Amino acid sequence: MPWGPARARVTVAVVVGSATLVVGGCAGSSPKPTASASATRSTSAPGTPQPGPNTPTPQTASPPGADAEQEPLPGARTVTGASSTVTGTVDEAALTAYATMADRAVAQVAKHWSPTWPRRVTIVAPADATAFRELVGRADDLSQVAAVTVGPVDPTTGLATRDRVVLNPDAFRSLTPSGRQFVITHESTHVAVRASIGGAAPLWLAEGFADHVGYAGSGRSRTELAAALLDEVDAARGPTRLPTQADFDPGQGEIAPTYLAAWLAVDLIHRRRGPAVLQRFYEASVVDGSPAAADAATDEAFVEVLGTTRAEFTRLWLSELARLASPP
Repeated sequence: MPWGPARARVTVAVVVGSATLVVGGCAGSSPKPTASASATRSTSAPGTPQPGPNTPTPQTASPPGADAEQEPLPGARTVTGASSTVTGTVDEAALTAYATMADRAVAQVAKHWSPTWPRRVTIVAPADATAFRELVGRADDLSQVAAVTVGPVDPTTGLATRDRVVLNPDAFRSLTPSGRQFVITHESTHVAVRASIGGAAPLWLAEGFADHVGYAGSGRSRTELAAALLDEVDAARGPTRLPTQADFDPGQGEIAPTYLAAWLAVDLIHRRRGPAVLQRFYEASVVDGSPAAADAATDEAFVEVLGTTRAEFTRLWLSELARLASPP
């Protein structure tokens, strides 16, 4: 059913896309990044194998303690791009490649997110998993996590300042170049949102929107990109409601279908109402409070911005999943 016009109400953040499904971000060129000798050593970056069925799913998240300042990566060198700064202990060729991807990511995010943000991204690329865990302050299972966005939040405005995207070397190296581009674009979306809106949206909206930006312009169909989820739907194991925060926990099992479900929910809003209304819906769903408060704000945004209800939207979304899983 068409959603009617509605009143706007203006009132963050984690990421995934299945490595076997991901296809590159924005095309186009950017100035060649330049290196600065800010360190004394580097570690050679591993190769880029093609993904297999057990390839980690790229995810980004704001971990516990993410607001704290992080120590710099010892022995790192830095490459500076047009819209990026990449610091790490991988080799300079890898740093340069990541800077190019980050420049593309910033350009892609700017097409989909209009609020003011610095339009610059900082990437940290440690060469080993131990350094990655120290940088993000997490000891849980991160095998499905390709990157984590961390940074302090201004207590007055609620805006993130000096966010950094920290790459998980074990997961990130398993991705194809297009998969790496997706991860960096996804994470850059979180950086942009966190720098321009104080508070948090429900995780399905934050992650689904970041995937939406990451997949934009890929040239791949929804059925191809969402195959991991649609297989579950076809086997009667698909979702019955919009994803909750617990559904995104990598410690609970495979999380790629959850991210894909969130993406297709956001994609449905985008296709039905367009990018401007999607952004208004996102902004109206952000609150400075608990996940329950964010859910309540989103319930109101469904009515005021989209002219529907959570229940009706969920029904349409589930119907869309069923249609995609079993085409005529």
